[in-house]
Amino acid sequence: MKKVVAVVLLLLVAMSVFARGGQDKKGQLEIVFVTPLVAHPVWDVAREGFEAAGKEFGFRASYVGPQGIDPAEMVNQIEIALVSGADGIVTMPIAPEAMRPAFRKCADQKVPVVFAGAEDPVSTALAFVGTNEAELGQMGAADLMKKFGGKPIRAHILQSTMDASFAIKARDGYLKAFKDAGYDFQMVVNEPCNSDMMIAMERYQNSLTAHPEINCIIGVCGEAGPAAAKVVNEMGRKDIIIMAIDDVAETLDFVRSGDIYATMAQNFYKIGYEPAKILYEFLTTGKKPASFSVDSGCTIVTKDNIDTYMSILKAK
Repeated sequence: MKKVVAVVLLLLVAMSVFARGGQDKKGQLEIVFVTPLVAHPVWDVAREGFEAAGKEFGFRASYVGPQGIDPAEMVNQIEIALVSGADGIVTMPIAPEAMRPAFRKCADQKVPVVFAGAEDPVSTALAFVGTNEAELGQMGAADLMKKFGGKPIRAHILQSTMDASFAIKARDGYLKAFKDAGYDFQMVVNEPCNSDMMIAMERYQNSLTAHPEINCIIGVCGEAGPAAAKVVNEMGRKDIIIMAIDDVAETLDFVRSGDIYATMAQNFYKIGYEPAKILYEFLTTGKKPASFSVDSGCTIVTKDNIDTYMSILKAK
């Protein structure tokens, strides 16, 4: 008898979970943000924007994801969101091929998705909100060419993973800009660090030892700048110019000290807020964004504008 009662209770719980808009939600819409990094200073800013949208528009904002980059766990979280009856999903297709089956499930179940930070043109989504990666690379390259003043650039480019679409497009934006300008530029090393600070430092130590001609480090992942600054200081290579990405506190501290020349600051607050707003408006009124791609904007941060750059981003 006890077993029968237990089974019935489990069935009742399952029914309540599967019922979209059921009593557990009290009629409140639920939007789930599946982040690539649940506890990371850059994505914490996106979480702030996402949760601010939840308070403003009155939907339940659930923020989930892995501690380290793990596409399989992101897929798992998307599937959990679908099973629990999420009304909309925000996520970054950090590894598009691995995540496409989950996106197909979203489409099959008519759960709208907005991509944040990167896009997958093969998968169905309502919109993409994020930095124009090619423009970011072009801006960074133009600034570096000005900084080097015609001197040859021999660079190490570090990214999160080799199949991360954002990193690939940002890297290629740099490469295209140097090529189009006819600049004497060579990418000596291009490798991943899996967004791990210790791995990033090890990669720099190895590459700078093996390739003493490297005089520039370009980061297209958040850990690249601080890791480079630490290794360059340890090795006494003050001749190396570091172009980082993102405006986490540690990176900004190195910009202030001059150990990092500059960083490309993305508007992660907008990357969290805008997808939620788009989904809410679509779910409540059927309104779709005027354009599929919504550029969240970016700016170059140096010692000269470190105290004012945020107002520039907010104005975009």
